[in-house]
Amino acid sequence: TWVKLNVGQTGFYRVKYSDEMLAALGGGVEDMSLGSVDRLSVQADAFQLAKAGKVSTSSALAIADKYRSEEDYTVWADLAGSLGDVMTCWAEQDNYGKLQKFAVVLMGDIVKKVGWEGKPGEPPLWPLLRPLVIGVAGRNGDSAVAADAKARMDKGWDTLSADLRFAVYSIVVSTGGEKEFDQVLDVFKKASMAEERVRALRALGYAKEEKLIQRLLAMSIDGSIRSQDVFYVFGTLANNRAGAALSWKFLQDNWSTIIEMFASGQFLLARIVKSATSCFASQARAAEVEAFFKDHEAPGAERAIQQALEVIRSNAGWLERDAASVDEWLKGHKDL
Repeated sequence: TWVKLNVGQTGFYRVKYSDEMLAALGGGVEDMSLGSVDRLSVQADAFQLAKAGKVSTSSALAIADKYRSEEDYTVWADLAGSLGDVMTCWAEQDNYGKLQKFAVVLMGDIVKKVGWEGKPGEPPLWPLLRPLVIGVAGRNGDSAVAADAKARMDKGWDTLSADLRFAVYSIVVSTGGEKEFDQVLDVFKKASMAEERVRALRALGYAKEEKLIQRLLAMSIDGSIRSQDVFYVFGTLANNRAGAALSWKFLQDNWSTIIEMFASGQFLLARIVKSATSCFASQARAAEVEAFFKDHEAPGAERAIQQALEVIRSNAGWLERDAASVDEWLKGHKDL
């Protein structure tokens, strides 16, 4: 028996359930007896409260595991964001690979259901759901999805349906090497539409090899990328386990150049600073970021720096509280 509070999310508050009540709610998620708004809120509340230290992250992951039969785009979009927050915070942990595998297992059924091609009469939001789940699964180690993405890319990027392009670009870059990086870079250089170039640019930030990451970072200051698009480089790399530390070091090493580039557009500088640093999850990184900006001016970005420091320290606290219990939960999961 389960009880759901704040039905329909009519109130603007989070609901903290005991671990037992949260586990029981999993039944309503699995059999879809809870409506989509309530299914969304169950996991969203659990992960937000885990961030705040009010419930355990392992309990939030356990309730997330009940969403394997989910078909609603809005639920998946929010759940993917929740998992992304955990994975960013846990990026430097040894069990990161198990979190990736969990994401692949969790989305296995829905990836098969939506497939690569649209179907007559499918739910109206599946064209949005398809690239979301395919992208997450492919970037996190689903080898079948990655192989399919590579085969599609090899036929030419302009043969891909527009809604799948970012998913394919990001999968081939994250799972491939220089050849795949250059394929997507070619899209960035040759596409006539700005929207297409931005898709390609964001995807390049999923590269795993240091030399490719350094190539992308160099492009951010050599005029290859429009100044208003540079933040996409730092934003994507910040959420890339292989790229976060490299992009932060690059930012420090090239600070005078970056300051000069954005002298007349401080909001862009603030966005770059915040995205490049908010991904960290240790008190040592917080101290490093704080010390750097004590010695280096960042006009217009002062508030963004303070916000980033708050996020880093919050992430550090989250990791310190829950690292051991999450590790235990992952080790005990039968499918990982």
